[in-house]
Amino acid sequence: MEVICDLYCVPPIAVARLGGSSTPMVAFDWTASQRARSEGETAIEPSWSFTVLPDGSLDPFLPRRVTFRDGNLVRPVCPFVEVWARIGDPQRPPETWTDAPLTEALLQRHGVGPSALKFTVDARNAKAARRAELPELVFGTFPPVVISGDTHNPVALAGTNPIGTPNPLIPAGRSIPLGSLQVIRSRANPAPGRATWPSTLDLEVIRFRYTPAKGRFYGPPAAATATAESAVPAVTAARAFLNPAARWFNATGAGGGFVIPADTFDMQDAGADGSTASLGVIDDTCELRVDIELALPAARVVRTHATVFVAPPDFAPDRRPFLTIADELNDRNADAAPRSAAMSAAELDEWVSDLFSRIHETVSLMNVDFWRSAFGWQPLPPKYRAANPLPGDGVAPADQAMGSRDSLRTLVTVPAPSRGLELPLSERARAHHRALADLQRLKNLVRQNPERLRQLIRAPFEVEAGESRNAQSMRMPPFMSHSNAGPLTLSAWQYALVMRWVDLVLQPQEEAAEVAPAELSPEAAARREAVLGRLPP
Repeated sequence: MEVICDLYCVPPIAVARLGGSSTPMVAFDWTASQRARSEGETAIEPSWSFTVLPDGSLDPFLPRRVTFRDGNLVRPVCPFVEVWARIGDPQRPPETWTDAPLTEALLQRHGVGPSALKFTVDARNAKAARRAELPELVFGTFPPVVISGDTHNPVALAGTNPIGTPNPLIPAGRSIPLGSLQVIRSRANPAPGRATWPSTLDLEVIRFRYTPAKGRFYGPPAAATATAESAVPAVTAARAFLNPAARWFNATGAGGGFVIPADTFDMQDAGADGSTASLGVIDDTCELRVDIELALPAARVVRTHATVFVAPPDFAPDRRPFLTIADELNDRNADAAPRSAAMSAAELDEWVSDLFSRIHETVSLMNVDFWRSAFGWQPLPPKYRAANPLPGDGVAPADQAMGSRDSLRTLVTVPAPSRGLELPLSERARAHHRALADLQRLKNLVRQNPERLRQLIRAPFEVEAGESRNAQSMRMPPFMSHSNAGPLTLSAWQYALVMRWVDLVLQPQEEAAEVAPAELSPEAAARREAVLGRLPP
């Protein structure tokens, strides 16, 4: 007999983004750009979106445009997560089970209704706890919020400290809003051919929507007063209610506290010796785990869960980052290495081309001149210090990373800043990476200088002797830091693929020709057609 054997979420991981507007962001897709835009190959186009109706059901619509703000208020990103079922004989292997969206009709066929579903929401913010190494500073939904599958109004998530916490950060009777979660009411799909939206939009599947908080800051009473560092108070008086006796306010990290980086929170002067201490400010970001449980007849219970991360707004949504959550997950996936090793030459070309296109889009956002002046290694160590500066080069100081005595520089000179060219390094970086986004030019670079990419691209988590978060060489990616303040790098998975591609490019032509290219995937074929379509006739 076939039963519901398992559940899973689509997507299992989602990212919400803070915003003060009450209107959520519409959906949009990255598409191959047909517009005249020099910095990158992608653009964003509005995609089919949902309006949540007063009864909790959905109404699809196709936006005419993508709007990110309502006045000064940023629109939040409020992700939907669908619940799917795996149906089959529990006595047979899981490979024999089939996937189906979990709907009220499917529940009824298996003898239960929406009330048999239970959503348990555990939302937490552990930033202060991590940085000060004090577990009691964690706040969130204590206890977790439980929502029945037949409850379709938004349920607020209030952040507090666990009951019994000594000197709680959030005083009794107060809370920090962490957004809301709403279980969406199923709605019958129109008859075939009657819908005005794509058939892929299934209104019957059970899903939930998470709406994040507004992006506000909270602190103790002292944080509502201007300081020597800032004439603008860190928080408003209405949100200056945190307990100053909690050990986050005035924390200095003495005795080994403060996980690096220690300057990612508001600080104030702590003493005449120039030391600093925490101003005690926290924000309303959080991480949610939503556990979903379905109680079935005969006391059977199936479970799954989804995770939602809450992040600040994305102020460059049409530029793709070169390091993504997918890359980080691949880096930790045991199946990634075998799959990568099985890539054909054509697939590897496609992957590298996409990576360098994304690198170009990232570079297009950077003020390289500023970041070099702030974090460029100076003086350069002998390893990277050329005997003589590049003749006619205008990048000063000469002995700083990316300066005219940096041996990692190419022989192309860069002019000094001028009224007509205020950011010469930034312009040079954009032009250079725009060229490298062309796969053939990148191959030519590798063949002309076989060690160039190995010399320039920093290995995963590599830090050279003498480097620090404030002094980095121009190795790629330059002057960028990861979350623990070390130099940012590609993931190990990405780095290994790039170096494998370099080895393949350097093979003798007759040997490389023996590698039979695989047929392009549908995604790669679509990308190829889009690129060819942009070429002049």
